[in-house]
Amino acid sequence: MKRCPKCNRAYATDTQKFCTHDGGLLFMVDESLTETVQFDSAKVRDKVSHPTTRDLGEPNSAAVDPEATVISSPAAQSAPPPRARDTGNLEPPQQTQYYGAPPSTASSVSPSAPAMVSAPPPSAPAPPQPAVPSAPLTETPPAQAPVTPPPATPSGPIAPAAAQAAAASAQPSQPLAAAPKKKSKLPLILGLVAIVLVLFVGAAVAAAYFFVIRPRQLAQVEKPTVTTEPATAPGLPTNTATPAEVSQPANEPPPYNPPADAVQFTNSQDALSGRLAENFVAFSFYYPNRWVKVPSSENFVTVERRLPPDFTQENFGIAPWYAPGDTTTFDDSFFKTLVEKDDAGFSRKFPEYRKVSEGPTKVGTYDAYEFRFEGMSRGTDKGDLTLWGREIFFPPRAGEKTGVKFLILTTSLAPELKSIDDVGVKGELPMILESFRFGK
Repeated sequence: MKRCPKCNRAYATDTQKFCTHDGGLLFMVDESLTETVQFDSAKVRDKVSHPTTRDLGEPNSAAVDPEATVISSPAAQSAPPPRARDTGNLEPPQQTQYYGAPPSTASSVSPSAPAMVSAPPPSAPAPPQPAVPSAPLTETPPAQAPVTPPPATPSGPIAPAAAQAAAASAQPSQPLAAAPKKKSKLPLILGLVAIVLVLFVGAAVAAAYFFVIRPRQLAQVEKPTVTTEPATAPGLPTNTATPAEVSQPANEPPPYNPPADAVQFTNSQDALSGRLAENFVAFSFYYPNRWVKVPSSENFVTVERRLPPDFTQENFGIAPWYAPGDTTTFDDSFFKTLVEKDDAGFSRKFPEYRKVSEGPTKVGTYDAYEFRFEGMSRGTDKGDLTLWGREIFFPPRAGEKTGVKFLILTTSLAPELKSIDDVGVKGELPMILESFRFGK
């Protein structure tokens, strides 16, 4: 029978050389070693004076002291031939069994390969054999005296923890290093406070810029050319000139440079009939080419920006107004009478109508007089719509009795318009107001 020294598996085939489980080299097993051998404790004085393992060799008893823990032998002594290693039975070892390893040489023993041996039976006690200590044996010079082991130390392998504890106790005690001085947290706290203070100041400066400085800068931007008196229309410059002064040729604006998508309209007497032809006034302006012309019997021209199919976004018309034959002064009081007449007509025409403001204004370089209004149109296919309107009166030109007026109507369908102040300032109407010119 063969046995693996690593996993202690037994194999009945004598021709097998290696363990099929871990690849260990198999050794022959003496079947007589499987028998249990009991010690007679009455005949054993202590663990050092009597052997506790089977002597695998036949060392010279005169050269080996069984009482010594370090065994030395003469240099000329030759090592006995090694015997086959006995790995013991697979059964659990008894309390009287110990494990060791056969010596590889005459002067050193390796504890890594255990071997199970037993003492002779009580009926036939064996002669004392030199004990093989389980601790490693080291070779010493022949002249050195053997060292007697401590009587309280049992024979057997020394646990690693006990060896480490013994080594630690043998070392001289070292003075403990002084604990590092605890650093103060005051610099860290001061740094955090400084960072928070800087962030707070930066946020305050940014808030002051966006909520105070920037709105003032935007408020100082120049308004468009169409303006009114601040008392009636806030944000519009005050006009002190009288409407009669617009007829002077010195107030003529410079030529207008139209954009690429602009279409010019020039009023022509040949295209008019009836009262419009009799009170013809020459003028021209540009409007976006996406606007449409709306036929009208009361206006010289009407153009409109629509949301399909026919919803009004911005509407612009120019119509004549007529003065009594004996009128010679066209001042603010005269235009107030025209405003009162049209204001009454709009209040009957537009639901929820109200007049917003009234007063002098300017269109380009021309002085004029206007009033603004708003109303509501509810229940349309686009929902409830807000109406914003402006009517601007221009006095007659020199030598004429007929003037013209602008009628501007817008709705909340124009996305650029949010209030009456946006009419003529935002959207597409500013092109018409800026390009308007009286003809000669």
